[in-house]
Amino acid sequence: MSDRRNQVVVRATGLLAVAWGTLLLTRGDRLWRTVDGASATPVDELAIRALGARHLIQGAAQVVAPTHLQRVFVAVDLIHTTTMLALAAADNGRRRPALLTAGVAAASAATTLAVRAAR
Repeated sequence: MSDRRNQVVVRATGLLAVAWGTLLLTRGDRLWRTVDGASATPVDELAIRALGARHLIQGAAQVVAPTHLQRVFVAVDLIHTTTMLALAAADNGRRRPALLTAGVAAASAATTLAVRAAR
């Protein structure tokens, strides 16, 4: 894969992260109800906002500087995936939202790793 194509893929991943972060920040409560079937608790709402901000910031960084900080992006996504899988295993009430967000982070990490491997 060419360096230009790699940048396009990472930037597209960043745009998706910005969209996901925006969704979490603006409609996180609705998304939670859709996924979980119940309203988010105040702690859940705080986590939704924090995760939304994280995705928004990371996505913006990927769009602006797709070749920089890729290791950091992957590390953050893998840590996020791991912690959400642990949460899903430990807390039945948060399992579905945790698995959803783990999947999003894992997909982001996998895409960035694939781009790095293609260099």
